[in-house]
Amino acid sequence: MTRKAIVSWLAAVVGLVLLGSGCTTAGGSASGSAAATGHRGGILHLLMASDLEHLDPARANTETQLQLQTLYSPTLTSYVNAAGTAGTAIGPDAATGTGRSNADRTKWSFTVRPNLRWQDGKPVTCEDFRYGVNRSFSDLLTDGPSYQKALLKGGQTYRGIYLDPHGIPSVTCVGDTITYELAQPLADFPYAVTMSSFAAVRQDRDARTGYDAMPFSYGPYEFASHVRDKSIRMVRNPHWDQSADHIRLNLPDELDFELSVEGSVITDRLVRGQGTDQQAVSFGSSAIAPEQAAQILASPALKQRTITGFGGSTTFIAINTKKVPDLACRRAYVYAMNKKTYLTVQGGPTFGDYATTIAAPTVKAYRKIDPYGLAGKPEGDPAKARELLAQSRNCPQDIKLDYSQSATGDRIAAAIADAFARVGLAVHPNPLPRKSFHTIVGRPAAQNELLLTSWIADWPSGEAIFPPQFSGDRIRPDGNVNFSQLNDPKINQAIKAAEAVPDTDSAQASWATVDQLIQEDAAAIPIRYNKQVLIVGPRVTGARISSQYLDVSLQNVGVE
Repeated sequence: MTRKAIVSWLAAVVGLVLLGSGCTTAGGSASGSAAATGHRGGILHLLMASDLEHLDPARANTETQLQLQTLYSPTLTSYVNAAGTAGTAIGPDAATGTGRSNADRTKWSFTVRPNLRWQDGKPVTCEDFRYGVNRSFSDLLTDGPSYQKALLKGGQTYRGIYLDPHGIPSVTCVGDTITYELAQPLADFPYAVTMSSFAAVRQDRDARTGYDAMPFSYGPYEFASHVRDKSIRMVRNPHWDQSADHIRLNLPDELDFELSVEGSVITDRLVRGQGTDQQAVSFGSSAIAPEQAAQILASPALKQRTITGFGGSTTFIAINTKKVPDLACRRAYVYAMNKKTYLTVQGGPTFGDYATTIAAPTVKAYRKIDPYGLAGKPEGDPAKARELLAQSRNCPQDIKLDYSQSATGDRIAAAIADAFARVGLAVHPNPLPRKSFHTIVGRPAAQNELLLTSWIADWPSGEAIFPPQFSGDRIRPDGNVNFSQLNDPKINQAIKAAEAVPDTDSAQASWATVDQLIQEDAAAIPIRYNKQVLIVGPRVTGARISSQYLDVSLQNVGVE
């Protein structure tokens, strides 16, 4: 997140923002128009419910931010241009290949492709990539992915290029080849470098925290303007070599973002499809609201303009184990939850399936895990919850639920409060502004007892799901995504054991064991395996759900 993952959220359906780093999906299906080619030119309009919290690649940590940054800060590897599960494979992007490792996979090297140019025409160098990852360690650049801090040798102690201009010793350049030395073997590392913290930044253009407003581009598009909370305008980088881009078609000449548009208004405008909305898409997971879905899906003409897809995304309630330390109490919360009313508020099975695990079924780490026997009881088990509450000696009865505010999010929070009220627990919804949600809940000291969130795996492996969210070693004072604040020695050890498996595919059974332990420890309440449902304007071409980011894919989309 991370993605990935992201959160995560199914962003606008629940009115949340998908966390990430948390942002990848390990599969999914797509329907609707998904043309591989289209008209080159025109303006694509993107309607968003809020501004992006961050544009700086060192700070981008949601699925929306991670996908968008590939247009101005391409990473060494990116997800290939394909629908469904095929779209979770990676290919070379800013690099000439997907990486070369030594025998024990503790060193990985990538060669920067020679035809990359910054927006002023200067060549992109290996040193630009080294500088980019070095600056991402700075405490000034909050909220970004933390994989580099966990994975690179010396990453736990290095404090960034502003304090140590020599850079972290484990990242080196020889000519146009960058090499990363890891703290331990990792077969997944070519996926890890898809994260934005590994993108290039040119030192003479680094404005530190000011870089967040309009980063300097070496991708197919550059920023022409950014008016906070109102608009973003991106135009072509004239020095981009489209013939060398095997990831994106980059069809529109211009991308115009209209920000701070209410989600239901976005859908209404796309349904009408008038004026520039004919060439518009919702972005930032501004999905069809449940109350609008029936009308749209009942109309053949409108249904033809919808795109849908599952991804590796799960919505869950994180239980703060610091504020709710008693296991019997946390398990009572699990039994108290009514997933049925939650999904009804969401719009029913059109928008997903009931969840009993953190790993979604489209992720390789998924196994059928149901320690509480609730797979067939989505309404919960109030009697069992009351029994456990009677056993608990230290169980908060007056609880706050943090969530990202929206009209749908308010209804979901109310449904959760009603479910807990059945067993005598008072849940008080605590709505937080969407545009600052991650910043607020990323500080452990600011978290309350419960937090409604989602996560998309940052890449299709348990490595990108469980360590960021449930390892005690990953809890950070800001930009934290271990919302359960879980620091259980048994789970920490199981995570390390899974990470030590040298083969990615073989490791997935070990990650399923981690999922089992997390459920048994009642650190989170899985609710829904998320399905995205979007509608696009009538003159939009090539639109599909991104297999990786569970949003409209920017790889092929264009306008007539």
